[in-house]
Amino acid sequence: MLLLFIWVKFGEPLFIWRAPTPEEFKQKDSPVRALFSEIEGLLLMLYEIAYEEDMKTLLWAILFVAIIYTLGSYISLLTIIYICLVCLMTIPVLYLLCQEVVDNFIEDVSGVKNKILEIFK
Repeated sequence: MLLLFIWVKFGEPLFIWRAPTPEEFKQKDSPVRALFSEIEGLLLMLYEIAYEEDMKTLLWAILFVAIIYTLGSYISLLTIIYICLVCLMTIPVLYLLCQEVVDNFIEDVSGVKNKILEIFK
């Protein structure tokens, strides 16, 4: 996404072909739209962020990429996949064993949340 942002803002003198605009993606007869029809929503969001239509989202995206990069420097991808697999296998079983306790806890937390929200209204 950062490369796309740099290409859009500073790449016109360097490259012959310019980056497509979000309007070109939104056209019905666009060949680019046909090519990316499955990932259209994500691609449009990335282009809108890169064209600085939403600076807050750009900063959030950069922050999330930095967090993922930092976590990736400490934990390998194989370890992350293993942790996700273990969670996918154990959490549903634990929920089935302790379903009443978990549901009661969620009800209590939801009630506390609603009381706090009423205070701020």
